[in-house]
Amino acid sequence: MLVFIISGLVILAYCSQASNERTYQEVVWAVCGKLTGVLCEVAIATYTFGTCIAFLIIIGDQQDKSEVPPQYPPPSPGGHAVGGKEHGTPAQGLAWARHSSGSSPSWLLGPLDRWRSQQRWRTTPCSSLASPSLLPPCAVIAVMAKEPEGAGSSPWYTDRKFTISLTAFLFILPLSIPREIGFQKYASFLSVVGTWYVTAIVIIKYIWPDKEMTPADILNRPASWIAVFNAMPTICFGFQCHVSSVPVFNSMRRPEVKTWGGVVTAAMVIALAVYMGTGICGFLTFGAAVDPDVLLSYPSEDMAVAVARAFIILSVLTSYPILHFCGRAVVEGLWLRYQGMPVEEDVGRERRRRVLQTLVWFLLTLLLALFIPDIGKVISVIGGLAACFIFVFPGLCLIQAKLSEMEEVKPASWWAMVSYGVLLVTLGAFIFGQTTANAIFVDLLA
Repeated sequence: MLVFIISGLVILAYCSQASNERTYQEVVWAVCGKLTGVLCEVAIATYTFGTCIAFLIIIGDQQDKSEVPPQYPPPSPGGHAVGGKEHGTPAQGLAWARHSSGSSPSWLLGPLDRWRSQQRWRTTPCSSLASPSLLPPCAVIAVMAKEPEGAGSSPWYTDRKFTISLTAFLFILPLSIPREIGFQKYASFLSVVGTWYVTAIVIIKYIWPDKEMTPADILNRPASWIAVFNAMPTICFGFQCHVSSVPVFNSMRRPEVKTWGGVVTAAMVIALAVYMGTGICGFLTFGAAVDPDVLLSYPSEDMAVAVARAFIILSVLTSYPILHFCGRAVVEGLWLRYQGMPVEEDVGRERRRRVLQTLVWFLLTLLLALFIPDIGKVISVIGGLAACFIFVFPGLCLIQAKLSEMEEVKPASWWAMVSYGVLLVTLGAFIFGQTTANAIFVDLLA
């Protein structure tokens, strides 16, 4: 899988350099033609729009851990009384928010689907976060708004919709308006460090777990091969960086394919280590009761985990503008082609269009994120599109690039490259069809 992902990134860089185009959709348009280019633009716009919604939902999930629960769940055997009110066991007393979501795409989380279908409680306890200087103001506000136990309701400024909106307007919107994304390299480096920190915390908590953390049942094998394929949307969503890779490649001081190959290989190996460390250790720590967002499974009183949540918010704050940049470029290209104007002849109005496009995009994603709290449904829909960007379009670009070579005698390497391109397209089409059908009939229509 990792070989396919890295090779797709290298193919896109090669085609970008050969066609002298600076965005993903322009590369596909130049190499594969108009029809494929239009399909690519529609797919990018849909995917980046859905991903931006998912990022805002992630921000809300992390900030929810800062809120104080208005009440505890019903009492149960073995409960205890606090302030004259009966509560459940200490572990149950932490749970207050009832959620429902679609089935988890990972076979490792298979038991969680049954756990959710029974509408059991999940933990969303109160938090007091460490290092407030690392947090957005809304997260700090949520921490400062701590109420006494048994309070009837939380303050309005700790409401999920308010904190998401405040974070989005103060941080994401200003970062999304600029024309270029080169300035993001500094903030992105900090988010990478934060990702390493999250992985380290999850691994450490597995090796030295807290006393109150007891894992549930641990599944040793997938329930079926269908469950394995159902994990593909999450895998593709996690490793999909191809849409933004072309602008990043062209933002390099010296954009060379050989150098780029080394960069993306190192990046993917690091990403694989981060995902495996976090996923395996997080699952082994909590078993079937693990939350799809593993940080939500830890007690909020743990300050080290609270800092990890702050880093996740920071990572999302820097990732949203990059994906928005790619989506905005698609909208801009479609508009200019519809008007029949080349970019060079419409530079005077570019800033006005860019601000308008950014505001409309931002407001629509924000509104949908406020009313679609389940990130699982979003990922299940856009995960199939991620497979197209990783496999299908790079494979088509490779095939067309080799077919355009004017060689009378085709060497063995030429046939090998064409065959590899066909393999990429076939694999991507299968993953897209299977995951999209599953998302429609299982997650959306169920």
